[in-house]
Amino acid sequence: MCDALETEPSDVGVSWRWRGKKGETSNGVEIVFYDTAPGGAGFVEQASDDWSQVVEAAHRICTECNCEDACYDCLKGYSNQSHHEKLNRHLAAGFLNP
Repeated sequence: MCDALETEPSDVGVSWRWRGKKGETSNGVEIVFYDTAPGGAGFVEQASDDWSQVVEAAHRICTECNCEDACYDCLKGYSNQSHHEKLNRHLAAGFLNP
């Protein structure tokens, strides 16, 4: 999202929550994006308006990287370091196929 909007990664936060009852896989999870600036800066709204551009940028990042599965140029970051071993840019690219 930040690449597509040309913003800093610290401008947008991301979290998730269970949809429905916790643990029921049929309900899945919901990804929640939010502006980190107090009162919001409008980045998430802008991303929502240009969602296809966000998906295309994410897909490009995952397909153009030359690493094996994930690196700091594509998927890894400080905020997701507890999940680094699970990250896979190839799976993400398949999910994001625009």
